Amino acid sequence: MQKVYKKLSIPQILVIGFLSVLTVGGSLLMLPVASQTQTFTGFWDAFFTAASALFVTGQITLTTATHWNLFGKTVILSLIEIGGLGFMSFIVIFFFLLGKKLSLREKKVIQESLNIDEISQAKSLVKYVILFSLAIQAMGAFLLSIRFIPMLGFAKGAYYSIFHSISAFCNAGFDLFGNSLISFQEDPYVLAIIMSLIVIGGLGFIVWRDLLTYHKNKKLLLHTRLVLSATLIIIGVSFILFTISELKNGTFAHLKPFDQFMNTLFLVVTPRTAGYASIDYRSLSLAGLFITLLLMFIGGSSGSTAGGFKTTTLSILVLSLVANLKREEPHFQKRSIGKGRVDRAVLLLVVGIVLISIATILLLLTQTLPDGFGLEAVLVEVFSCFGTVGLSLGLTPYLNWFGKFVLIILMFMGRVGTLTVILSLNTVDKENKVHYPEGSVLIG
Repeated sequence: MQKVYKKLSIPQILVIGFLSVLTVGGSLLMLPVASQTQTFTGFWDAFFTAASALFVTGQITLTTATHWNLFGKTVILSLIEIGGLGFMSFIVIFFFLLGKKLSLREKKVIQESLNIDEISQAKSLVKYVILFSLAIQAMGAFLLSIRFIPMLGFAKGAYYSIFHSISAFCNAGFDLFGNSLISFQEDPYVLAIIMSLIVIGGLGFIVWRDLLTYHKNKKLLLHTRLVLSATLIIIGVSFILFTISELKNGTFAHLKPFDQFMNTLFLVVTPRTAGYASIDYRSLSLAGLFITLLLMFIGGSSGSTAGGFKTTTLSILVLSLVANLKREEPHFQKRSIGKGRVDRAVLLLVVGIVLISIATILLLLTQTLPDGFGLEAVLVEVFSCFGTVGLSLGLTPYLNWFGKFVLIILMFMGRVGTLTVILSLNTVDKENKVHYPEGSVLIG
């Protein structure tokens, strides 16, 4: 076993690790002990739910509130936590409890799973990730309990508070109310807490560690400055666009002005891989749906609980484009951006577009769409799963086994990382030293 482990590449270890957890989670959800009716749950529904939880998506084929019992919901919650913080974080906890030290190889796996540059940061960052996450989730649960306990009673209210705090922080989007957060459309307190948890989880652990230690260091990392700048711009521009599109559509005409503001802001925040909904997305304007697709594709920030293309990757592409137009070197705040990072960003964009295109074509060819569902419903499913968001126009339960399989692959690629999955398929671990003469090709 040890010999096999040593032969595996870092991406292969990550992929096998996630698949192993998925197998255990899916198997548990199939058992009668996990459902309200005490009967077996079908293979594809159980594994789709497990994948959606582990890859912090929130896409469902079975209503979480009514199909699963307490055991099933707790399995889902555990998978969300593992998926959000990364299964390697829990392996590190296990090592700490046994008093064992991490090997260089294990530190490399942590480095890859948390998307950090310096391997020396691995051990300390995992400790920080766990403590920070537990503190934020506990605070979120306490704040939600102020509303949920009087509404549901102590035991149920406390469980609902913990469940939704973890789900929101991990950007998973699973809910226990049956209609996401539509019932809280006119409750700005709950919407504000959920949005705060989503943003905190989506900014990334490195960003928050940098912000919380600013009083000591008196400076911020380039990564932090880029993430904050990109996040503020995306939120600001999206809010303006949603305000225009939904005001024209009359989506929130029945709400008070402040509730309209909060629900519009919720439209901006939740597509960035969280998946909670305060409205039925079928009532959204076509312009609003298109903006939502773009936000789902972008996702959150690198090294966070969020999925998607990532804000930093998009920023590098935009900075590179602007620099090329000006015939300059890509840079941000007097710091240059290496060619390797630009090439990686371009590769991620191309791979993402190819995956979304292939998945969309496969679904259109293999699925019989019910009346009232068109191309936009398929696109929302595909973008949602690739960005690990969880928003839907209601098509998910109607998909056959192949459609569910396609979406599971998308969720897997979106959470683990497209490049990580692709590199895990490479069995040759050596550099290609073959170089060919440069040819001339016309571009543009």
